Amino acid sequence: MGLEVFERVPFELNTEHFLAVAFGGALLGLGLALILRVGGCIDGSEILANIIVDYLSEKTGKNYSLTYILLTFNACVYITAFFVINQNAALLSLLVYVVATSIITNVTDHFDAIKQVTIITKNPDNIIKEIKHELNKTCTLMNSYGMIAGENKTLICYVSYFELQKMKEIISRNKGSFSTVSTVDEILR
Repeated sequence: MGLEVFERVPFELNTEHFLAVAFGGALLGLGLALILRVGGCIDGSEILANIIVDYLSEKTGKNYSLTYILLTFNACVYITAFFVINQNAALLSLLVYVVATSIITNVTDHFDAIKQVTIITKNPDNIIKEIKHELNKTCTLMNSYGMIAGENKTLICYVSYFELQKMKEIISRNKGSFSTVSTVDEILR
């Protein structure tokens, strides 16, 4: 669909290769990230990377990113093109893919990241009930002491990026609490 639209646009940008690499890589990365985000694949390398990531995640219990596997696979392709086809074209193509990969990493990792929500409150009961009812999540409850507020309860809960908005709504309905949100790179089991 994109090709159909852009073929009819009477606009031609005559620019240096570096600008074409930067903007082309960014657009390619954004498009690939959206496709990968919904579980789609562009070519066999994404299928292979998905298989490897699933295998590693199952064996180790850790979350792995597709982008490093894709970058390694495509680097091998570009190195081969460097020696067999054209050195300049291969290097520019590799640079496009490096830019695209960084965009893919930022987009997909942002949405896949687990968020740790820490809530400090005097009255945790209602917040815990709402989290359980609306998000079907549980919390870790700890006693805490604030230098100003005195005795408190600290709740720690882990949610996905897409559940974070609902969590913010729950917190805003329960006045008198203080909360922070952090991105968690990894949870060990």
